[in-house]
Amino acid sequence: MSSAPHIEKKAADFHGLDNMSTSSAADDNPNHPAATHKDLTPTLPHGQYNVRGRGLRRIVTPMLVYSMVITGMSAASFQWENILISPLVALPTFVERYQGFDQAQGGLVFSTKNQNLLISLPLVGTILGACIAAPLQNRIGRKWALMLCYTFSLPAVFLELFAPNLGAFIGGRLWNGISYGAALAIGPLMLADLVPVQIRGFSVASANFLTILAALIATITIYGTEKIKGPKSYKIPLAIQCAIPVILLCTTIWIPESPVHLVNTGRMEDARKVLRRLRGFSDQEVDEELSLIKKTQDERRALSANVRFTDIFAKSQRARTIFIGSLFSLNQISGIILSTTYATLFLTDLGVAAPFTLTVIAAATQLLGTLTAPFAVEKFGRRPLAMYGMCSLFVIDMIAGGLAFGHGPKNAKAIAALSFIFNWVWTSSFYALSLLLPSEAPTPRLRNPTMSYAIAWGQTTAVITTFAVPRLTNKDSANLGAKTYLIFGGCMVFITIWCYFALPETKNRTSAEIDELYASGIPKRHWAGYVCQTSIKTHSTVEEEKEKASHAALS
Repeated sequence: MSSAPHIEKKAADFHGLDNMSTSSAADDNPNHPAATHKDLTPTLPHGQYNVRGRGLRRIVTPMLVYSMVITGMSAASFQWENILISPLVALPTFVERYQGFDQAQGGLVFSTKNQNLLISLPLVGTILGACIAAPLQNRIGRKWALMLCYTFSLPAVFLELFAPNLGAFIGGRLWNGISYGAALAIGPLMLADLVPVQIRGFSVASANFLTILAALIATITIYGTEKIKGPKSYKIPLAIQCAIPVILLCTTIWIPESPVHLVNTGRMEDARKVLRRLRGFSDQEVDEELSLIKKTQDERRALSANVRFTDIFAKSQRARTIFIGSLFSLNQISGIILSTTYATLFLTDLGVAAPFTLTVIAAATQLLGTLTAPFAVEKFGRRPLAMYGMCSLFVIDMIAGGLAFGHGPKNAKAIAALSFIFNWVWTSSFYALSLLLPSEAPTPRLRNPTMSYAIAWGQTTAVITTFAVPRLTNKDSANLGAKTYLIFGGCMVFITIWCYFALPETKNRTSAEIDELYASGIPKRHWAGYVCQTSIKTHSTVEEEKEKASHAALS
């Protein structure tokens, strides 16, 4: 029998993590485990956690790819609407239909009040949706919860299409926001359940590509219709939006249920069949993964017999919840709202030529960011990507805000160009991480409420920012224009410092390892290469089982 797991210097290869904790024990005590840890990682067993060198063909199956794509599209319908609203509110025919000429601004422009109603108020629905997501998926499963979101969305999008007045249109957006908030909380968790841990970051980040692709198509659509005279200029994009929930319903029906949910409901054989369809490796390795899922969920149930939503704020979880749950919220105050939600209005106010064309470019740069994000997340890890991305966003905010004190077309073009660069950096770093970490970092028993908290708090921040930005930028309010970037630059200073001390590196870590690292109090910057007892025990157990099987075969 093997007496101990073989140890190799492979920390950077497999457990590449570079993190830090709110605790400063390692800084004050040289004997703290984080201060003396060695960059050593055990060679891992031939299970779901040892896929390096065997290629993607041995990991994924066609069903896994299909499930990743369809689940990744869970927010497509709602992202379409979210991006569509910016050019819509700048479209003269739409303004004429739902408001009319604005005397204060001297043109067919929505007043600040109506902009707030159109853009900010519907986000309240997303908060409600995020709050109901956890009990909904616990009761009927993640797959059917998504199906319910799409079904609930259908009347809402048709109400927007045929809205007789501004109130009805806003009501449709508010209604659709409930579906959006729930789907946004469920989708990343579903993805994290379906994929092997090695491509978890890649898959969740790849889902952002599909979401932003929907945004780009929406922008191109309204760019193509804005020159059409009459109500068709805005009704065509809204009609296309009605088809998206139908497509999602017809495609989601074929994906398997989350194996984690199946294990939780005692359907072990169904869970095994799902994993067999989703994994490209052997039956033995599938059984190993299923056993680990069952063990994790059994431990979760033992700890969560009477779990309440407020448990995410228990003393042992408070710091973890606040940070992980705040990432989605913090990305809202980075400055991205100026180049996405208010992109067309913002570019029009700058006086640049062809603002609708530039809005398409803005969406395209976001799409480029989603293409690079999956590779950046896995190549550099969570912490390094966050630090580089956040520092870059701060620099762009300050330069763009400074240029706003000047006048003329050159300054306007420079600010527009910086906003495009901002889109790419934000999408490839901050945005990707803000959805990934809430799906992989919480302790298993609190994953659902933590994700719901993250989305609800994020959408609350979105309500505040979308309400505040018109009052800061518009000519009938504070009239700061692009100088508003300086305010967001100040926010980025706070965000970057906090992330330096609190952002965990979860790349290639299992839930058990993440729990162990949080419990140890090791500063996040020392998570990189730290050898968890969980991984050593898992390796030893598997090696012992293999040796027993070998002896049994010989006898």
